[in-house]
Amino acid sequence: MNTNKGYVAFVGAGPGDIGLFTKKGIECLQKAEVVLYDRLANPRLLRFTSKDCTFIYCGKLPNNHIMRQEKINETLIAEALKGKYIVRLKGGDPSVFGRVGEEAEALAKYDIPFEIVPGVTSSIAASAYAGIPVTHRDYSTSFTIRTGHACKKNEASVHHEPKQSEAIGDTLAYYMGVKGLPGICENLIAQGKASDTKVAVIEWATLGKQRVVEGTLTTIVEKVKEAKLGNPALTIIGDVVQLRSSIAWFEKKSFYQKKLLIAKSTSEESMLERYFTKNGAEAYSFPTLNSIPHSYSDEELQLIVNADRLIFASVEGVGYVLSQLFDAGYDLRDLPRQIEHLSEKTRKELEKRGVRSIKSSYDKKSAIFIGEEKGIEKQAFSDNLLAFPSHFIQIDERFHEVNERLLTEDQWETVIFPNKRSVDLFLQEWPTFSEKNPTELLFATIGESVKDYAFMRGFSQIDEQVQQELDKQDWKSEC
Repeated sequence: MNTNKGYVAFVGAGPGDIGLFTKKGIECLQKAEVVLYDRLANPRLLRFTSKDCTFIYCGKLPNNHIMRQEKINETLIAEALKGKYIVRLKGGDPSVFGRVGEEAEALAKYDIPFEIVPGVTSSIAASAYAGIPVTHRDYSTSFTIRTGHACKKNEASVHHEPKQSEAIGDTLAYYMGVKGLPGICENLIAQGKASDTKVAVIEWATLGKQRVVEGTLTTIVEKVKEAKLGNPALTIIGDVVQLRSSIAWFEKKSFYQKKLLIAKSTSEESMLERYFTKNGAEAYSFPTLNSIPHSYSDEELQLIVNADRLIFASVEGVGYVLSQLFDAGYDLRDLPRQIEHLSEKTRKELEKRGVRSIKSSYDKKSAIFIGEEKGIEKQAFSDNLLAFPSHFIQIDERFHEVNERLLTEDQWETVIFPNKRSVDLFLQEWPTFSEKNPTELLFATIGESVKDYAFMRGFSQIDEQVQQELDKQDWKSEC
């Protein structure tokens, strides 16, 4: 019997906004060899894992459990008994309707070590992003969390009669209660809540696609139907809902509910995605890419250190070249006197490593140009300029399920192209996940040459709002 038992970290993914994910959660994902994740865990968090980490999607769609709870338990045990470090990534906080107790109990039977890493619970975060504090000294001195989704074991208790009036609470939060909303409202009125008690239902809380519908215990059901709200949604009930009219803040962000795709041509998380998400958009970088380093021969390394000058065309190239030089016995003193960069981002990476560089002038003096394999193929080099690949880009197929789900669940409006290569990669990968003609999307670009190239590839309508925002920022030096 294998006695090399692994380790399981039950990690709360928070309500959706990646900025609300914990530092400890990131550390767990960075160590993970296997991640089991649910639908409600923001899949962008998977980018914190190593390139060798395996992803297992557990589904958890309402009435359509892709992986049953028993199978999840079995998978956790099986992977742990192989000696692996596993992250079980759960939306919100794993201890709040996250079934962490059931899964931890299953591990305990096999003496498999585990830990529980809390996350920001969805009800409090959803309320905050909707402009509703769950407590307020003038309106609410208590806060009660309930499940709005019945299972066989708790069906009788979901709408239970409270033992005393205080059990109802001033503010109530129901998780996943859209389907059961009529019963919830009827029972609360029967238990003594006023029929005009204010209610807010918050769909996809903390994300750019967040929607909020307000009403009362007698009107909210019809309003939710009219708005076609669905799960995941939180229902907040109580007088504190009226504060939303004065302190709602998330909807005021400049790109609130804008649905943007960021066409990627690098393997790291997109700065554009972070920027537009911060400003209220639902933004997603597609496709997800990996950088595979080029392995330099001794002769190539010798040519690099003997060059008159080095031109770095990418951040990744800096790391790959300097690490291989160091492993081969060289250090910074062996680098050519003149080091050049193409982007501000690359300059900053060189500076972090103690190397000062200047902006490349593309003159005809002898040099070695170092960049991504496909990128340097398109450069027009002179006889004095040698091109050395630092890495090549590979589609990360682990994100196939994520891409398929996100590209079909949401109605994307606009795609942003940072450079020409991103146009090619986007058009190459899009048909795998969608039957929609990608050139029907609005588009925006960084730089006029990229815009001309997008037109040439069939895109026709510019998103003026997004384009104006890109033109205001100096993104060209960063991408």
